[in-house]
Amino acid sequence: IASITPGAARDVGQGTMGSCGSKPTGEEESVDHRWTEPNAPNREAFESGELLHEPPQFVHFDPVKNEARPLLIKEIKLPRATQTHEVCYEPSTRCVFVSQMSNSTLVRIPVDERGVLVDDQDAWRMGECDAATGAGISGLHNISPSKAHPGCLWMTLQYANELLLVDVRGEHPLRIRQVLKVPTLCTDPATGETQRVGGPHCMRECPISGELWVGLKGSLKDTPCRSRGRGGRSSCCDPDANETNMAELARRGHDTPLPDGWAVWRVAPSEYDPSAKGGQGKGGRLYPCLTSPPMLDFDSLGNVYVPQDGVDTVLYIDRESGESKQLTVPFPASGATPRVTGPAVATAPDGSVWMTLLGSYNSLVRIDPRRGHTRELYAFGGPPWCKTIRLIHLAFGSGGRGNFIYALASDLLEDEAVDAVVVLRMDESWTRCLGRRVIPLPTQDCSCHRIAVVDAGSNLGGDGRSIVITELASSKLLQVELRHLVDFQPLDESVSTDADGFVVHSYTTGESEAGHNC
Repeated sequence: IASITPGAARDVGQGTMGSCGSKPTGEEESVDHRWTEPNAPNREAFESGELLHEPPQFVHFDPVKNEARPLLIKEIKLPRATQTHEVCYEPSTRCVFVSQMSNSTLVRIPVDERGVLVDDQDAWRMGECDAATGAGISGLHNISPSKAHPGCLWMTLQYANELLLVDVRGEHPLRIRQVLKVPTLCTDPATGETQRVGGPHCMRECPISGELWVGLKGSLKDTPCRSRGRGGRSSCCDPDANETNMAELARRGHDTPLPDGWAVWRVAPSEYDPSAKGGQGKGGRLYPCLTSPPMLDFDSLGNVYVPQDGVDTVLYIDRESGESKQLTVPFPASGATPRVTGPAVATAPDGSVWMTLLGSYNSLVRIDPRRGHTRELYAFGGPPWCKTIRLIHLAFGSGGRGNFIYALASDLLEDEAVDAVVVLRMDESWTRCLGRRVIPLPTQDCSCHRIAVVDAGSNLGGDGRSIVITELASSKLLQVELRHLVDFQPLDESVSTDADGFVVHSYTTGESEAGHNC
């Protein structure tokens, strides 16, 4: 959806009306008063009897402020796939990378000098392919940047149980710098019980230690993301594909036994030992967890927070001591179905850790590592036209325009939920929400899945920042430009304490001069 400049808008199909307003075509302003003061001829026509009734008045105004703020939204079709998952912007190449898990496909789309996605893309199937269809079966899933290796991305082949460090720079196109195979046995030190694990879903490189942390989510039989709405099946976490592809890869010689448990794997790449036996982590360490670890992130000390999308607690792991514990979190008093944490968790610029609650209405949990992991609930509410808002992922923005949370709402689990971006304007302390804007996606029923910020740098009068969103079920990527996103529904905050002692921030709509209800 392209934007049109104010001058061009007047000239389209209007003949001489292009000069009707107060904006000039040259350097100096010229005003055609026939358009700005049109009432005198009408009044004369009434007084002369040409008009039998007194005519209405025309009062001219120039909406230049709104015309100068076009909102660019661009939607791109990707290769056809039943599951389009992760998205990542790699700044040194000025490219957006997308993973499609169902056919193990990597897609690359450059951005132009304005920071806008170009109408050109490349795609590669990764790993093993089906002999009959040619579709990839290795299950490309995670894509995340490497701080230790600029210009490289960490990727996971979930069905193949592999981690890849891939160089995506032009001088080393798709050069694989390292391959790690995840452990497939995990022995719980507390019980001595050993379970089969695997299926690397999310992985992150610790910005402090350089260690890799991987969520082994391979057992999908009990995950809530496999079902949707009134007994239907969602587009995510297909246990049948999981079993079929891992079995086929095992027949081809891969170490891909079907998992029956879950764990988080911690390993320093330099200490990875593929020959290590047993359930202790191939040179790293395994942390057994509950059902099941979809994502993870770090606080400023490198401590790890892992939502578990089958239970109502968060796994916390202390980086220094290696100790882990389950943290309880607040939920809304009603409407939290299912009552699960995550799937997303991410760290804001101020160091606070935020987590989505996919089973709750437009709610996030804020964790403050500096105050003993204090957990607080934020219930942002929504406009009347949004019956259900289920947040699945989030990203952050800060700078001259203010502080923002870009939360992604999805219909992955619920038929009546809206696919939308919920933009939350936060105060300087990141503790209070000042305004809300809900932007529905052009394609609904798409099970939108991930959101990332593209910062292409200031150029051509713009700041080059946008957000990109994967549409899991519709094989599309959506981009929304941010620089003219300025209108928000003001919110009023009330703070209370729930029955479990958690602080709850609840928001209702305030007065909006512009009449917005968003």
